Amino acid sequence: MILSSSPIPPNFCSLAANKNKAGEQWNLFAMDIMDLIKTRRSVRRFSQEKLDRNFLVELVEAARSAPAAANVQSLEYIVVDEPKICQELFGTLMWAWHIRPKRKPAPNQRPVAYIVVLIDAEIKKDAAVDAAAAIENILLAAWGKGVGSCWLGVLNREKISQILNIDEKYYIDSVVALGKPAEKPVMEDAAGEDTKYYLDGNDVLHIPKRPLKRILHFNKFGSK
Repeated sequence: MILSSSPIPPNFCSLAANKNKAGEQWNLFAMDIMDLIKTRRSVRRFSQEKLDRNFLVELVEAARSAPAAANVQSLEYIVVDEPKICQELFGTLMWAWHIRPKRKPAPNQRPVAYIVVLIDAEIKKDAAVDAAAAIENILLAAWGKGVGSCWLGVLNREKISQILNIDEKYYIDSVVALGKPAEKPVMEDAAGEDTKYYLDGNDVLHIPKRPLKRILHFNKFGSK
């Protein structure tokens, strides 16, 4: 089945007759994608604005569209948006390991929704790479609509299974926390080998990344 929600810009077909204009359109589209990727950061403080359930379903559709090894699809998703269940789920999650407990969200800054990512072990036992691809789609699709997210992997999986009534055949890979952002983390080049995120004097979260020149090689390893 061909999905109607194609990423092709709506006016691309009308531009196709003019190759130069079509090329320009694709360049702008690519720039938008790169900007989306480079500005997305993990958010741990959220406004309490409710997210529309249809939007949350769109995020799962984005996840479903991700690649899977050998196209063997073992992932399923639980959308949690009821406040009571969100509150219960919050207590099972570990936040901001390097600076804990400073970025554990306060009651008025907690996520308003979650997507719990499950692996059906009867279909595929090791699907961590598939889950990562799906989760990245969720993060980017959310940020494309101005919604912040945090990908969480340190979890009380037993407790989550109890809260959400998850069958034993499923492994809980991750939980994605969602909500409109109430902070603006900053990405920067790491000065040395330490890439631990940190808070500055103004309580702004900084995320060091290894500089491109230190990780990029051309044709052979070591060739810069």
